[in-house]
Amino acid sequence: MMQLAEYTPQDILQIQENPHVLGWLIGRDKLGPIHSKWIHYIWDPDGIPRKALQAFRGSYKSTALDLIGPIYYLLFYDPDARIFIIRKSFTDAAEILETIMQAMETPEIVSLFEYVHGSTPKCRIKRKEKVTFNFKTSMTPEGSLNAFGIDSNFTGKHGDFFLLDDVVTRKDRFSRAEREKTKDVIREIATNVVDPGKPVRFIGTPWHKEDAWESTREGEYRMIPVPLRYPYTHPEVSWILTPQQLEEKRRTTNGPLWAANYELTHVASDEALFSDPQWADWKHTGIDMVRGHLDAAFDGDHYCALTIMARRHDGKLQARGWVFQGNVKDWYVSIENICRQFKVRKLYLEDNPDKGFTGDFLSSRGLTVSTYTEAQNKHYKISTYAYEVWNDILWDPQTEDEYMGQVTDYCEKQTPDDAPDSLASLVRAAYSKRSASRINRWLW
Repeated sequence: MMQLAEYTPQDILQIQENPHVLGWLIGRDKLGPIHSKWIHYIWDPDGIPRKALQAFRGSYKSTALDLIGPIYYLLFYDPDARIFIIRKSFTDAAEILETIMQAMETPEIVSLFEYVHGSTPKCRIKRKEKVTFNFKTSMTPEGSLNAFGIDSNFTGKHGDFFLLDDVVTRKDRFSRAEREKTKDVIREIATNVVDPGKPVRFIGTPWHKEDAWESTREGEYRMIPVPLRYPYTHPEVSWILTPQQLEEKRRTTNGPLWAANYELTHVASDEALFSDPQWADWKHTGIDMVRGHLDAAFDGDHYCALTIMARRHDGKLQARGWVFQGNVKDWYVSIENICRQFKVRKLYLEDNPDKGFTGDFLSSRGLTVSTYTEAQNKHYKISTYAYEVWNDILWDPQTEDEYMGQVTDYCEKQTPDDAPDSLASLVRAAYSKRSASRINRWLW
């Protein structure tokens, strides 16, 4: 390892040619030559306005391209640049800026900038939305690094380099409205924010056959250019995850999620029962009593799923869902707090797995619990009861992505299926249009 203040011109050339070494200097020692290849492809000025890259989850692409890439660019190419980092949420983008700032303050990176630029890098402006360094000489409203979410206001903003990372997410898979919103933001950036010829780079994961990675309008160029793709099987990245790690991830990831995150492909959803959920904010007033269902888990690989629902005065069903990975005993407090916050009047719970212990415990905490013994085929239950009311449900946008992903990705024998199981059980218990006599005959 090179010591501070002992850099030579040859050292600098080696780092410029192998920028993953910048990661090593700040403790990111999992980066390798493939990450230097990605950094060069995304960050080197080459006159190509738009480029894209996809790599499997866990490949350290964000570490290389979000963290090391901007440092590399400011160090070797344009210290005066206004770099825009755009994520699905502003919070995620702001966290990247904070991580870059921490890296820029390490002695190893400070000494590199001192050697290359002849002065100590210092932060002149540090806010959540932007960071400005003393080596930026132009006076502009934008900083050296600027954080944006797709909901941010881009009016009047101009930059020199745009990195859009994970602006297409799992929300785009199960929400048509989200897909269209993401496309509109990308068009807005391309049309009104990016000056002609400025580099725009996309990295991330494909989620839907009509998402921004794939979709174009008639007469319009491809929204995101065809990306370089590095699925987990690509020979240049197959070393990153061990066979044991891959097996663990495959075992705990459903088919569509595995395809998107690790194979970088779409799984046909022809067999999926639920698509394009409708959304509306949960309202505590103007609705009938709130009921809930808890699908409890007792194994670390499974999820607990909690669904709450209420009949609105317009006849629609208002719903929200949560999932908690691991044993339900670790989540008693969270479940109780949610039930109290949303004034759940009755919580339904299967008593098969633990002989009713969870129901008894939550009852002792003051919740009204109704337990039952499950005897119905799971797929039949989901395809009958959840499907029956699907078009009548208005989902709270705060429903967890993992919960909604399990529902929209569900098909027979697809796991995890805890969220759709909880949804179907709650509908069967309280909201089914089927006769009470038939329900009772199947259940009790």
